[in-house]
Amino acid sequence: MKNKKILIIASIVCVVAISVIAVNEFYGYVFNDNINENDNELLLDKNIDQTDLDNIENNSENLLQNNSQNLIEEENYIENYKENITDIEPIAGNVNNDIVSVDTVKEPKIMSSTRIEYQNYYTVDGKLEIEKEVEPPYYMINLTREQIEEFYPEYQLISFSAEKVILRTIIEDRSDKYYIIKRYNTNIGVFHDYRGEENNVNINDYLRDTIDIEVNNLVWEEQEKLNNGIIVYGEEELSEILKKLWHLNKLNQSKKYILKEYNGVMGIFYDYKQDERYSSNMESDSLNKLLEEYLRKVVETPVSGLEEELMNKLKKGITVNNEEELIRLLENYTS
Repeated sequence: MKNKKILIIASIVCVVAISVIAVNEFYGYVFNDNINENDNELLLDKNIDQTDLDNIENNSENLLQNNSQNLIEEENYIENYKENITDIEPIAGNVNNDIVSVDTVKEPKIMSSTRIEYQNYYTVDGKLEIEKEVEPPYYMINLTREQIEEFYPEYQLISFSAEKVILRTIIEDRSDKYYIIKRYNTNIGVFHDYRGEENNVNINDYLRDTIDIEVNNLVWEEQEKLNNGIIVYGEEELSEILKKLWHLNKLNQSKKYILKEYNGVMGIFYDYKQDERYSSNMESDSLNKLLEEYLRKVVETPVSGLEEELMNKLKKGITVNNEEELIRLLENYTS
């Protein structure tokens, strides 16, 4: 009986021991799994930390390269800027001898591409003429404004730049570009200006050209102008007056004139009715343009106080066949 109890107790002890061992094995396995998982997580964290470090290192290298490039560009900009300014000149103060740096911009100079314009100003008639515009001579190249004023005191320096320099001469006289158009024998002559020497002048010495227009073929107003001499300035005005004289000579071929109401007064016209553009039913605007071309003279006599019959005639135009008849009509209508 006693042995049986011992056997039962021994069996229970064995079962308990086996159970304890089994439990230890199970929890040991679970604990190892947890350790392995933690090790893997630690390894992953280490890998992540290494990637971050690599990225930081790369970013740092890129930042250093960018800063280096910016420094190079700033150095180039400074060098280019230095080329556009002259040396910095110190300015000393009068009292405490303080020195102030001033950036002086390059002063313009005459270059080979600069244009030099020479002008003449005539004080008697106030004419300003361009004598010539040329390239600078070799001895002017690289001169500054101050040097031009110093070396050429006989000129007024009107403007100065690298593109163009204007030098002006003041002449106490009248321009020599005047001409005198006047009667020369039976025709018209063009003379250089001989004024100032009229007492002892031989106009043949001043003759420039003759114009094949007989003065007597022109109306008396133009004849009187040519007898006294028409003074013109420059080639352009000379050409305009000669064209006008040719035109008047042509208009006067018929020797007919038309006395007509013109803007409330009397107008003397060359024979505009011979013009192919003229018709008795022309519109007023077209007729007025034609009349302007043929106008010879305006007589400042109002037509408003004349008789109605005469007014109607003047509106249509009264044709006269010669100068004498025209003069008689004017005397009757203006007296």
